[in-house]
Amino acid sequence: MCEPAPVTPHHPPTITRRDFLNGVALAVGGTSVAHATSSTTDPDPALRTGLQGQTDAVNAAAHAWRDKPAALRTAAALQDPEVQDLVVVGAGLSGLAGAHWFRQHAGRPVRMLLLDALDDVGGHARRNEFISRSGQRLVGYGGSQSLDSPSLFSPAVKGLLSDLGLDLQRFGTEFFDRGWAERHGLVNSALYFGLEAWGEERMVLRQAGEATAQWLPPTPLSARAQADVLRLFDKAPARHPLQALRTVAARRAVLARTLYSEYLARHWRVDPQVIRYLQANTQGYFGVGTDATTALDAWAAGLPGFEGVNLGVAVDARMSPSGRQLHLSKDDYLYHFPDGNAGVARALIRSLMPAALPGDGMASLADAALNRAALDAPESPVRLRLQATVVGLRHLGPPGRAELVELRYVDADGQLRAVRAKQVLLACWHRVIARLTDELPAKQVQALNDQVKVPLIYGTVLLSNWRAFKQAGISGFNPVAGFWGDVSLDFPVSMGGVRFAQHPDEPVLLHVAKVVVPGNGAPARQQAAQGRALLQNWSFGYLEGHLRQTLQGALGGFGFDHAQDIEAITLNRWAHGYAYEYMRPWDRYWPQGPLPCETARRGWGLVAIANSDAGAYAYAHSAIDQAARAVQELLPQARLQRWHPWPGPDLTA
Repeated sequence: MCEPAPVTPHHPPTITRRDFLNGVALAVGGTSVAHATSSTTDPDPALRTGLQGQTDAVNAAAHAWRDKPAALRTAAALQDPEVQDLVVVGAGLSGLAGAHWFRQHAGRPVRMLLLDALDDVGGHARRNEFISRSGQRLVGYGGSQSLDSPSLFSPAVKGLLSDLGLDLQRFGTEFFDRGWAERHGLVNSALYFGLEAWGEERMVLRQAGEATAQWLPPTPLSARAQADVLRLFDKAPARHPLQALRTVAARRAVLARTLYSEYLARHWRVDPQVIRYLQANTQGYFGVGTDATTALDAWAAGLPGFEGVNLGVAVDARMSPSGRQLHLSKDDYLYHFPDGNAGVARALIRSLMPAALPGDGMASLADAALNRAALDAPESPVRLRLQATVVGLRHLGPPGRAELVELRYVDADGQLRAVRAKQVLLACWHRVIARLTDELPAKQVQALNDQVKVPLIYGTVLLSNWRAFKQAGISGFNPVAGFWGDVSLDFPVSMGGVRFAQHPDEPVLLHVAKVVVPGNGAPARQQAAQGRALLQNWSFGYLEGHLRQTLQGALGGFGFDHAQDIEAITLNRWAHGYAYEYMRPWDRYWPQGPLPCETARRGWGLVAIANSDAGAYAYAHSAIDQAARAVQELLPQARLQRWHPWPGPDLTA
């Protein structure tokens, strides 16, 4: 997960993930303003604008099957003539990694078919491309953002990246321009208080190195709230509320059972405006706001209110997986392709189907043209079929003795088809698996249904220039309690023929993100379901209107004109987005177990289960690790060294 974080951004020379989220380059993630070279119907999905990702059209077959599952199980299907050695359901990072390892460890030539319901490769690792009015081609990301915390990667993940020729050191020495913001004077941070949320409109700049007491007065926060913010951010409070508890263990126990917003209200007695001010700052980490995140996880994420009290340094077992990773990782946050982790997906495509992505070398991944016809070429031993929604799975015989599995899927033309396979890797999300087959025990179906997805939007905006950002001296801003999350210029990455802007008059990509949860204090799973219902009812025009209002309100004073400066908008809708992570207080069994994902991911017969849901951990390296585990089940001879799916030891202070 990645995007917003604490509200006091800064720009140190060494960029950590937390620093990045705090403002170095904040990110993720009706009417059409698309340039003539981009449209909602472009044959290349990466070039499509408007609403993309899990659109109604992409979801149509799955939702029809969800509503009437029996009809597709019994209807006549067109039989694919060839028996596959492996069918992979889901061609995201987990499915692609699983296919790579299966071929590598099978010990024989194999034929594989990958089926994916989306209209483009990579699953959530989605690529957005634009052609500006000036004719320049810009590449951005519409989903999975970066390779986070590589020092915590397992041997399996590191081995896969090595197999693909991905040298992570090159990001820091060659591709990621660490000094770009400082070189262009974008060293300030900014808070935008919008009219809808605050009754007035204010853009508050914070100069680099400026103390809280200096930037706070122009905000619309009340006098009491401002005093509480000063007290909360004070590095040396006279007496911390938890100081009376004598041991680290006792203090952490309070944090582990207390929601962060409750902690601020009960222990700090802050004005409600302060809680509102901080509410969204945990969403990008944990998929919920401060109303549903423990104070322990908020401490791990670097939120204020913990200075002046000793909480120890060890990882706490009660932290969520993301909390542990935030607490442990010291990596720079710069392992980013221009198209995010779509770069990793493209490397896997090139390895599996060289004809689909010609070229050689890491840098060429950014601008090599994908030959979509070669993805499903009949002569290729590995084929990938997009817009293929799997709707049924059954062993041809008792699962323990069957030699083949039959899968049913609806293809891009709406035709119901069937394919047989000697083995199957399910790299789709868990709630789909629960509906694919009647071969699973009720307890496993219940565990599969437990895994919800956190809904979100990652937006990419093509701007004709970034003069307003230069004028303000910022690389992004945080809309406080606004409709959108943090807004930022793209990562300063140049790779291959993709070059990042060096002059304010050049076109640039802007990223916006929104984790769609209501922030009403309900349990995390319930908020995800409520947010998904909201998201699926929002039109592109509705979202675009909020976006234009936010950008104009925040940047209009610096010369920005949304009607002239915005060339195109792509909003990637992920109604089923982040994998849900176990967290206190909603999951009382965490971390002792038994954990639902351990029951849910059990393979049966000729089938194994992968994807980030299987680890209940919303990171690219988790999806890859789960593929390693699943391939190990399918091919016992494989030796894929994983670590525990959650980083770090289970320690308490």
